[in-house]
Amino acid sequence: MENFSLISFLERIIYLEEKFCYFLSESKKNYKKENVNLNLIKELLINDILLELIPITDSMEMFSKSLNINQNKEKEVLVLIFKLIQKFYNLFKVKQISKIGIDFNPDIHEAIGMYPAKNKKKNIIKSVLQIGYIRNNKLIRPALVIVYQ
Repeated sequence: MENFSLISFLERIIYLEEKFCYFLSESKKNYKKENVNLNLIKELLINDILLELIPITDSMEMFSKSLNINQNKEKEVLVLIFKLIQKFYNLFKVKQISKIGIDFNPDIHEAIGMYPAKNKKKNIIKSVLQIGYIRNNKLIRPALVIVYQ
């Protein structure tokens, strides 16, 4: 069952890569024909792919946390997949919002819980429950966080 999940993740990543290449080639054709702004089309396509890839990344992270210590082959495959995804994120300047111990910023964080601040400064991120993403200074998804109150 777990192998099937890894295979489906790989198939989905390959599908997204093919989709991106297809749309990029179609965009180039349309650019020549209609003199359309290729950069705008490229940005829209990258954003569409990111919106599909981010939930896959979330699922893989949850799956990786459920693996046993003895499941080394599965972990190796996950590490390779994560490296491919990270390469894609780096290529298109996607940054994760996942730091703890920093000031809460409502522009990039969504507080979904408060924690009593005994010896801690208030409005500091205690934990990140779901990683957020930002690209070219545009928020793709806010980080879901717990904040010291």
